[in-house]
Amino acid sequence: MTTRLRSAIDGFYQFVSQPLYLWSRPVLVLLVVPLAFSVLQPLWHIRMEAPQYPEGLTIDVYSYKLVGGHDGSDIHEINILNHYIGMKKLDRGALAELDWLPFGFGALGLLLLRVAALGNVRSLLDFAVMTGYFGGFSMARFVTKMYSFGHDLAHDAPVKVKPFTPVLWGTKEIANFTTHGYPGTGTWLVAGFTAGVFLITLIHLVEGRRRARRAAVTEV
Repeated sequence: MTTRLRSAIDGFYQFVSQPLYLWSRPVLVLLVVPLAFSVLQPLWHIRMEAPQYPEGLTIDVYSYKLVGGHDGSDIHEINILNHYIGMKKLDRGALAELDWLPFGFGALGLLLLRVAALGNVRSLLDFAVMTGYFGGFSMARFVTKMYSFGHDLAHDAPVKVKPFTPVLWGTKEIANFTTHGYPGTGTWLVAGFTAGVFLITLIHLVEGRRRARRAAVTEV
């Protein structure tokens, strides 16, 4: 290992051991607010339109429940339609993977408060990586579940349709239905929380690099 490389590694470890900038601690605490409110807001919104349903059918996906439009009757109507094409019944049990989300949000909030109160740059970096993994894993699970809904169709279904993936973002034509899907308020709140964590982490990294360069010049 060259002297320059060793010096760079030592400098990095010295930097990540530094305490967080004082201004960033209250900002990190404030980021818990959108994360907490995201549990109370829909994470995803799905809408289906067809001539026989002029007012449309809607479903809001929360981290702990499904809410259908028209006082919940839309879920019943959608399940009747799904039965004819051999799709599994859409209910909370079918999306049991979402049960862990409120606990995940809570764990992230508590860890962030700990970082804000006691952490250094290393703990902030670790938390940013954890947040990215949490968001990526959650989205991947949701996409996989939606894929399985549209591809694991019963072979003896009265109406045969080509396997499909329900629309996640945008608009898609499925049979005589126009379906729309887009993130709900809860997802945007989580995205804002994640962006805030990444931004503060990036500021620490950039400013830390600048300070290290200034220190190196001073020593020379």
